[in-house]
Amino acid sequence: MVKIALEEIPDTACEEVRFFCDYWLGLKGDAQLPSCDVLDPLDFFTYLSRVFIVEGRTIEELQVRLAGTVYRELYGFEVTGKRVTELIPFDNRGDISLSYGRCMQERTPVYDVNRMTWRERGSEVQFERILLPFGDELGVERILGFAQFFDSDGKKIFT
Repeated sequence: MVKIALEEIPDTACEEVRFFCDYWLGLKGDAQLPSCDVLDPLDFFTYLSRVFIVEGRTIEELQVRLAGTVYRELYGFEVTGKRVTELIPFDNRGDISLSYGRCMQERTPVYDVNRMTWRERGSEVQFERILLPFGDELGVERILGFAQFFDSDGKKIFT
Protein backbone atom coordinates (compact mmCIF):
# COMPACT_ATOMS: atom_id res chain seq x y z
CA MET A 1 0.00 0.00 0.00
CA VAL A 2 2.81 2.44 0.92
CA LYS A 3 4.70 1.63 -2.25
CA ILE A 4 1.59 2.29 -4.34
CA ALA A 5 0.97 5.60 -2.55
CA LEU A 6 4.52 6.78 -3.17
CA GLU A 7 4.42 5.63 -6.80
CA GLU A 8 1.41 7.93 -7.31
CA ILE A 9 3.63 10.95 -6.71
CA PRO A 10 4.48 12.30 -10.17
CA ASP A 11 8.03 12.68 -11.40
CA THR A 12 7.28 16.39 -11.67
CA ALA A 13 6.80 16.74 -7.89
CA CYS A 14 9.15 19.31 -6.38
CA GLU A 15 12.41 18.15 -4.86
CA GLU A 16 11.27 19.12 -1.36
CA VAL A 17 8.31 16.71 -1.54
CA ARG A 18 10.71 13.97 -2.64
CA PHE A 19 13.00 14.83 0.30
CA PHE A 20 10.13 14.32 2.75
CA CYS A 21 9.12 11.02 1.14
CA ASP A 22 12.68 9.73 1.49
CA TYR A 23 12.88 11.05 5.05
CA TRP A 24 9.65 9.27 6.02
CA LEU A 25 10.67 6.00 4.35
CA GLY A 26 14.02 6.10 6.19
CA LEU A 27 12.26 6.53 9.55
CA LYS A 28 9.63 3.91 8.74
CA GLY A 29 12.04 1.09 7.94
CA ASP A 30 10.16 -2.22 8.10
CA ALA A 31 7.42 -0.92 10.41
CA GLN A 32 3.93 -0.10 9.17
CA LEU A 33 4.34 3.48 10.41
CA PRO A 34 7.29 5.42 11.77
CA SER A 35 6.92 6.14 15.48
CA CYS A 36 6.13 9.66 16.64
CA ASP A 37 9.23 9.43 18.83
CA VAL A 38 11.56 9.53 15.81
CA LEU A 39 10.02 12.68 14.33
CA ASP A 40 12.55 15.47 14.86
CA PRO A 41 11.97 18.91 13.28
CA LEU A 42 15.72 19.54 13.35
CA ASP A 43 16.03 16.86 10.64
CA PHE A 44 14.31 19.22 8.20
CA PHE A 45 15.27 22.58 9.68
CA THR A 46 15.87 24.05 6.20
CA TYR A 47 12.20 23.51 5.31
CA LEU A 48 10.69 24.34 8.69
CA SER A 49 8.88 27.47 7.50
CA ARG A 50 6.68 25.32 5.23
CA VAL A 51 6.19 22.35 7.57
CA PHE A 52 3.27 21.55 9.83
CA ILE A 53 2.59 18.76 12.29
CA VAL A 54 -0.95 17.89 13.29
CA GLU A 55 -1.84 15.50 16.08
CA GLY A 56 -4.96 13.46 16.81
CA ARG A 57 -6.48 10.02 16.32
CA THR A 58 -9.49 11.23 14.32
CA ILE A 59 -9.94 13.97 11.77
CA GLU A 60 -12.14 15.92 14.20
CA GLU A 61 -9.37 15.78 16.85
CA LEU A 62 -6.55 16.93 14.56
CA GLN A 63 -4.82 19.90 16.14
CA VAL A 64 -1.86 21.87 14.79
CA ARG A 65 1.14 21.25 17.06
CA LEU A 66 3.71 22.98 14.88
CA ALA A 67 3.26 25.29 11.92
CA GLY A 68 5.95 27.10 10.00
CA THR A 69 5.90 30.85 9.54
CA VAL A 70 4.46 30.56 6.03
CA TYR A 71 1.13 29.40 7.46
CA ARG A 72 0.84 32.47 9.69
CA GLU A 73 1.51 34.59 6.61
CA LEU A 74 -1.10 32.77 4.51
CA TYR A 75 -3.82 32.58 7.16
CA GLY A 76 -3.15 36.01 8.64
CA PHE A 77 -2.94 34.63 12.20
CA GLU A 78 -1.04 32.04 14.22
CA VAL A 79 -2.37 28.55 13.45
CA THR A 80 -0.42 26.57 16.05
CA GLY A 81 -2.86 25.22 18.62
CA LYS A 82 -5.86 25.45 16.29
CA ARG A 83 -7.92 22.46 15.23
CA VAL A 84 -7.66 21.63 11.55
CA THR A 85 -11.46 21.89 11.32
CA GLU A 86 -11.18 25.53 12.48
CA LEU A 87 -8.75 26.35 9.69
CA ILE A 88 -10.36 24.41 6.87
CA PRO A 89 -14.15 24.37 6.67
CA PHE A 90 -14.54 20.75 5.60
CA ASP A 91 -18.17 21.37 4.64
CA ASN A 92 -16.84 23.52 1.80
CA ARG A 93 -13.55 21.67 1.20
CA GLY A 94 -14.33 17.98 1.31
CA ASP A 95 -11.38 17.40 -0.99
CA ILE A 96 -9.03 18.50 1.79
CA SER A 97 -10.74 16.45 4.49
CA LEU A 98 -10.48 13.43 2.20
CA SER A 99 -6.70 13.86 2.03
CA TYR A 100 -6.34 13.89 5.82
CA GLY A 101 -8.88 11.09 6.22
CA ARG A 102 -7.15 8.93 3.63
CA CYS A 103 -3.76 9.47 5.26
CA MET A 104 -5.19 8.42 8.63
CA GLN A 105 -7.29 5.47 7.46
CA GLU A 106 -4.87 3.96 4.95
CA ARG A 107 -1.79 4.84 7.01
CA THR A 108 -0.02 5.96 3.86
CA PRO A 109 1.44 9.20 2.52
CA VAL A 110 -0.98 11.37 0.56
CA TYR A 111 0.23 13.75 -2.15
CA ASP A 112 -1.98 16.40 -3.65
CA VAL A 113 -1.95 19.64 -5.58
CA ASN A 114 -4.57 22.21 -4.70
CA ARG A 115 -5.29 25.92 -4.14
CA MET A 116 -5.97 28.11 -1.14
CA THR A 117 -6.76 31.76 -0.62
CA TRP A 118 -4.00 33.92 0.78
CA ARG A 119 -6.26 35.76 3.21
CA GLU A 120 -4.23 38.94 3.63
CA ARG A 121 -3.92 39.52 -0.11
CA GLY A 122 -7.17 37.92 -1.19
CA SER A 123 -5.39 36.04 -3.94
CA GLU A 124 -5.10 32.33 -4.56
CA VAL A 125 -1.90 30.35 -4.32
CA GLN A 126 -1.36 26.87 -5.59
CA PHE A 127 0.32 24.33 -3.37
CA GLU A 128 1.90 20.93 -3.73
CA ARG A 129 1.60 19.00 -0.47
CA ILE A 130 2.63 15.73 1.11
CA LEU A 131 0.99 14.33 4.25
CA LEU A 132 3.08 11.70 6.06
CA PRO A 133 1.57 9.54 8.83
CA PHE A 134 3.32 8.69 12.11
CA GLY A 135 1.93 6.49 14.86
CA ASP A 136 1.80 3.06 16.42
CA GLU A 137 -0.12 -0.21 16.22
CA LEU A 138 -3.34 1.67 17.10
CA GLY A 139 -3.01 3.87 14.03
CA VAL A 140 -1.99 7.35 12.98
CA GLU A 141 -1.31 9.77 15.81
CA ARG A 142 0.51 12.57 13.97
CA ILE A 143 0.79 13.79 10.42
CA LEU A 144 3.87 15.59 9.18
CA GLY A 145 2.91 17.87 6.33
CA PHE A 146 4.97 19.88 3.92
CA ALA A 147 3.67 22.24 1.25
CA GLN A 148 5.47 24.11 -1.49
CA PHE A 149 3.56 27.17 -2.66
CA PHE A 150 3.46 28.69 -6.14
CA ASP A 151 2.32 32.05 -7.49
CA SER A 152 -0.05 32.46 -10.44
CA ASP A 153 2.90 32.10 -12.83
CA GLY A 154 3.90 28.75 -11.29
CA LYS A 155 7.02 30.15 -9.57
CA LYS A 156 7.90 28.94 -6.08
CA ILE A 157 7.14 31.35 -3.28
CA PHE A 158 8.11 31.17 0.40
CA THR A 159 11.33 29.25 -0.28
